[in-house]
Amino acid sequence: MTSSLDLTLNTVQSTDLVLAFDELALGLAKFCDALNQQQPACWVALAEDEQNLNLLKKARSYYQDIWYRDQQDGRETRSCYGLVMANEEIISLAQDVNLAKDTFKTLVQQIQKTDKDLWLSQKAQLNTRHKTLRNQLYYTGLGRIHLKQLYRHIPILTHRPEKIGFTWYSNGRSIKKLTVAQAETKLLAMGEEKSHIQQQLQKLNTLPEHEILAQIQTQVPVVRANLVYKLLNEKGHIETIRKAMNVSLPLLVPQEKNRLLPVFNQIDEQPPIARTRIARSDFKICEEVFLPSLRVHRYV
Repeated sequence: MTSSLDLTLNTVQSTDLVLAFDELALGLAKFCDALNQQQPACWVALAEDEQNLNLLKKARSYYQDIWYRDQQDGRETRSCYGLVMANEEIISLAQDVNLAKDTFKTLVQQIQKTDKDLWLSQKAQLNTRHKTLRNQLYYTGLGRIHLKQLYRHIPILTHRPEKIGFTWYSNGRSIKKLTVAQAETKLLAMGEEKSHIQQQLQKLNTLPEHEILAQIQTQVPVVRANLVYKLLNEKGHIETIRKAMNVSLPLLVPQEKNRLLPVFNQIDEQPPIARTRIARSDFKICEEVFLPSLRVHRYV
């Protein structure tokens, strides 16, 4: 008996993907047209060469930014932090866009799993659609679809905060524990015959089998929004609630009873080079890399 999931995967066709993409593009156009018509209060960070650029125009451009630019590194994801006041209509349109993004993402992932050739052919077709949408952006030279930029949601706050503090978070890194055997398998997969791999295998063989290693991946610097809310608690007292979230697009802030922007700060255009956080005293990973090809370190 065929499951509903199998049926869904097997019935995804090229027309489904095109329709989902068109629905997303139409939703983005409606959302950005509403912003243009209403002209809500807005602030976004501007680069040195953008000082004469209209703030809301840049915000709209980034909301619609779903393509690679010419010569863009495939690993790069463009981002822009800021905030835009939004009434119920704007928020509803943004929610529709986010739903359309999720629908398109699901279809793409299904096709990638079941028919890679179909995905490649359809991706080429989608790259040529909606030139009007591209022309609304303030930069040119757009190429193929950038899935990471397309998938990301328009960030919508549930309530208007009293204050938003933007900061660079540039010290993030993920740490994965590896056994000596796992590290050896990974090195062998990179080519046992290579001299630099041989050298690392020899170093690895000097360790006891039970030792645990740390594989570290440094994360790309991101802007974090630190949200401060003033809410009444059950006793009728004002309570300060703090939340934090990473932001790659301007935040939509509900207008509620106040159309003015919350208090916010501006940060440097580029993240700080030096480490801004004090290292933890209990951090027990050697700073010196042990297996460079795997970014593997030993624990102290």
